[in-house]
Amino acid sequence: MTMALSAVAKKLKAEGVDVVTLTAGEPDFPTPFHIKKAAISAIENNYTGYTINAGIQELRKAICDKFKHDNGISFDPSQILVSNGAKHSIYNAVRAICNKGDEVIIPAPYWVTYPEIVKLVDAVPVIITTSEENDFKMTPAQLKRAITKKTKALLFCSPSNPTGTVYSKEEIEELAKVTAKADLYVISDEIYEKVIYDGTKHFSMGSIPAVQDHVVTVNGVSKAFSMTGWRIGYLGAKKEIVGAAEKVQSQITSNASSISQHAALAALTGSNDEVDTMTAEFLRRRNFIYDAVTSIKGITCVKPKGAFYVFPNVSGYVGRKVNGKTLKSGDDIAQFLLDEEAVVVVPGSGFGSKNHVRISYACSMEELEKAAERMRRGFKKLYGN
Repeated sequence: MTMALSAVAKKLKAEGVDVVTLTAGEPDFPTPFHIKKAAISAIENNYTGYTINAGIQELRKAICDKFKHDNGISFDPSQILVSNGAKHSIYNAVRAICNKGDEVIIPAPYWVTYPEIVKLVDAVPVIITTSEENDFKMTPAQLKRAITKKTKALLFCSPSNPTGTVYSKEEIEELAKVTAKADLYVISDEIYEKVIYDGTKHFSMGSIPAVQDHVVTVNGVSKAFSMTGWRIGYLGAKKEIVGAAEKVQSQITSNASSISQHAALAALTGSNDEVDTMTAEFLRRRNFIYDAVTSIKGITCVKPKGAFYVFPNVSGYVGRKVNGKTLKSGDDIAQFLLDEEAVVVVPGSGFGSKNHVRISYACSMEELEKAAERMRRGFKKLYGN
């Protein structure tokens, strides 16, 4: 749904419509210069052939160092698989772990791809609905109730897309106790770990000794280093899982781009100054769009602690009428904003919640200011109807 709406926005722009796009989770910053320079050097030095399937040794060693330093997880390079983006890493992990009919627990709101990946491997997504009152966090009690004899894994994300929720160390430790007792695998998507605010600390479930052999930790360079198009993600796990995931990848894509791997090596071994600068700007944008959205009558929103999305509840406008049509869900409200105000947001139904819309603030402040004014105007039209 996200990509489809991004395509709609691009088509409208090509037609001359002044459309504001708040859809894709793609930082608007250029990739840092030292990373681009490393890629150019790789081309000039003819690093343009196949690499080994799991990724070049230097990059896998750098990923091990990153996991140790940032996450407190010890891996050796044989426990790392470099893939064509974190999405690819998640697919490889789910394919490696799950058999037909296995159940995979997914807290909602979820990233749109999670349940679809589970379906692609003939497993069954089991959705746990979380609440705004609990900051969209799954509780240990909810997790326990969802587990059956068929449950194989939990797909977990913190910081979260689409809500920006960040679980604390203590909350993750309590969830880990449940997964350990049930002997579940956990696929932990940590792609937004460096995009985090308000002094909040990221914590990796894979650092907990009792469950470390059952946790697959997924990350990548796309969000933190503004490298979405470079397509480099990676996972770390016990050797048996990595071995199975590597077999999957070897038959589907083979290695990730050789040039992008050298760029990713530069990202992980170079300065984080530009990462910190980008995160500071995301914080400024978060504060602006959160204040703008929550100033609109009838809209509530949990303040995100990470990532670059707000996920406002627009159910206060469900049932309103415009041009003779009754708005029945967040999907209809998103369509209204597109039709009336040329603002593109993603309906929450794609993330497992029909009463919400997702707004990405990975765009410029200028675009956010324009969007805020248009949304205020649009919802004002609806408020009296």
